[in-house]
Amino acid sequence: MTDSSRCSRRLSSVLVAVLLASLPLRVTAQRQAWTLPESMETVKVNSFAVGRSQARDTYLSGSTYSGFAFGWENDGWAGYEPHRFFRQGRLHSDLYFSYMENPLGGGLTLEFSGRTYEGFMWHAVKNSKCDFLAGPAVMLELGVLYNQQNSNNPVNMEGYFGGGVCADNTFRFSLFRYDMALQATFFAPLAGFSMAPDYDQPYYYMLAYNGGLGKALHFIHPFNNLAFTQQVALVLPIKDKRLRVGFTCDGLKNNLGGHSRFLLNTMATVGFAMRYQTKKWDR
Repeated sequence: MTDSSRCSRRLSSVLVAVLLASLPLRVTAQRQAWTLPESMETVKVNSFAVGRSQARDTYLSGSTYSGFAFGWENDGWAGYEPHRFFRQGRLHSDLYFSYMENPLGGGLTLEFSGRTYEGFMWHAVKNSKCDFLAGPAVMLELGVLYNQQNSNNPVNMEGYFGGGVCADNTFRFSLFRYDMALQATFFAPLAGFSMAPDYDQPYYYMLAYNGGLGKALHFIHPFNNLAFTQQVALVLPIKDKRLRVGFTCDGLKNNLGGHSRFLLNTMATVGFAMRYQTKKWDR
């Protein structure tokens, strides 16, 4: 056997050994493309959001406005202690600012809104490819609309506080030998209270007369206040980081106090995920 043949066989053996050693690493990386936090662990994603908004509030104007929107979103997943009734937590918070115009030349509407939702979850499906969680949620949404066209009542507050449901799904897969994960989260209120003035008077009249805020609070349910927040996101591992690119659709439609409201935010988001351990007294 010549020296060149021995060298070729040795080189082939080295390449085979490297390939066999890299296979377990590939499986491990695939499982870690996106995993839910374990007990006393938290994953958080801070994202920049940009998109479009639509609004129509007959307390301010009968016209529909649409335009540019931007903001910030914070999403979190938490692993609770094993003895807890709920094993996982899901948090979503956002702040949006919208600049909307009336296409018929009726001025503009500005919106500043924020949401904080927290879900308490059970595992319905859990395996190497999929995590599906569902459970109750507590939700708070507040917003302020300013309408340039309405000089008598230019500002209106909208929002609700209540309880509802949350569902969170993660599907892990590989495309072109690149590991990634697809996520979908859904929040919807089922019952609570919403603020909606029920007569055409400025807010300082509402506070001073006719029972104050009592006439502006209304009990809500899905038949008089249809609201939801739907998120879809793709998680892409980049070295030791996790890039999360997603789409958020937040909608609200109700008819309370003799006035109808319609708000819709469709936002593209991008952010990085951070995973860290939490202390016991932080829970």
